[in-house]
Amino acid sequence: MYTVLAYLIYLSISLITVLIVGKTLHRNGKSFLFAECPDEHLSTSTNNLLYVGYCLVNTGFAFYFLNSSGSISSLLLLLEFIATSEGIIFLSLGALHLLNVILAPRIISFFLYKKLNHH
Repeated sequence: MYTVLAYLIYLSISLITVLIVGKTLHRNGKSFLFAECPDEHLSTSTNNLLYVGYCLVNTGFAFYFLNSSGSISSLLLLLEFIATSEGIIFLSLGALHLLNVILAPRIISFFLYKKLNHH
């Protein structure tokens, strides 16, 4: 009984967090990407692709992590599972965000350079 409850709580928190954080990053990332790339179409497209990739990776990771838990037989184990699982999800969200902040400007610059040299 605790296992199903833990999974439901974990998935609810994970998916809500991924969507809220993803929307926030998507909304605020527009100006960041536009500052790096004045081509509005390219920066908007990049922002949308980053959002989709972010949601897919983190949602997939959340579902995959369910497979790694054993049977949960007490309330204490339920809380430990949720805390550990959410901690891993939050760490992955932070790492992906940091990676995007570091790599996105370089990727945009690369494609903008290619675009400018082809015209």
